[in-house]
Amino acid sequence: LLRKMLSRPNYAVLKLLISKSPRTTRELYAALGKEFTRKTLIITLRTLSLDYNILQPTHIRTNRGYDLGYDINPRLKDVIKTVEKLERLVETANAPTKKQG
Repeated sequence: LLRKMLSRPNYAVLKLLISKSPRTTRELYAALGKEFTRKTLIITLRTLSLDYNILQPTHIRTNRGYDLGYDINPRLKDVIKTVEKLERLVETANAPTKKQG
């Protein structure tokens, strides 16, 4: 599950939802529309919500009424935050170090 969760589009959606959750589907499309096609985002949201139960569909009150949105499953929020910490750790470990001289 963790490996499938870390695919590029899946991780991009989860990263957005960690920063602000829940988000409407329109917000997700607007934020990730330049990186991924709409079809890819639809498949990603479907996979994360139906197949893996990582996302939970929810209704969100907007200025236009109610809209469909997604929220991260509360049991998996800690797992995703741990993955983010590990990502930062790997990035700092791979960062070039300055030579002292």
